[in-house]
Amino acid sequence: MLSKINDFFGIVEQIRAVDTTGVVPMAHPVDAMPGSHIELRLRPDVASEPNQRDLNQRSAPAVERGLFLVPKVIE
Repeated sequence: MLSKINDFFGIVEQIRAVDTTGVVPMAHPVDAMPGSHIELRLRPDVASEPNQRDLNQRSAPAVERGLFLVPKVIE
């Protein structure tokens, strides 16, 4: 465990050694959204798996209208 912790701190030191002079920190990740000065490269939002809701809910103790029913825990 000590070796893994030391490896982590080694990575932190490598990051701290990077010259960030002139790099403006982002106040929020939204700063990197389209239309800002930096754009994130995101993959298209496309369903890659078929809908298997019925198959996945077969083992559920209680289902209603496609939703899992769970016991009430907060009154």
